[in-house]
Amino acid sequence: MVQYLSAEFLSEVEQRGRRLPERPHSNVTVQYVVSGAPDRGEVRYFFRILKGRIEEARLGDAADPAFTVTTSYENSVRLQQGRLHPSAAFMTGRMRATGNRAKLMAMMPMVQSREYQAMLVELRDISEY
Repeated sequence: MVQYLSAEFLSEVEQRGRRLPERPHSNVTVQYVVSGAPDRGEVRYFFRILKGRIEEARLGDAADPAFTVTTSYENSVRLQQGRLHPSAAFMTGRMRATGNRAKLMAMMPMVQSREYQAMLVELRDISEY
């Protein structure tokens, strides 16, 4: 088991994310900011996605994110566990994005794909929250 949002968790994201199907025009760096994490407060991490695959998932700040997604730890867990849909989270203000919204929208087919959702299920099975 790995702790959700730890370096080990992000390493698992990266390993699985590199196996996602190629999507030639899906290239984006996403910064995430999660507030209220138990014993850690704010957690900052990023994904560097190249051709639809998560090539890098690391704690910290990306040098050049296209956009930043901000949410609470509680809502982040709900999203990860499939109890909150990303569209609903955005529409209700539980998750916010700043930056290039066109890039955000272009990423949606990837995160809604069967393969990406299967990756989330794998991550749920090995994570402690």
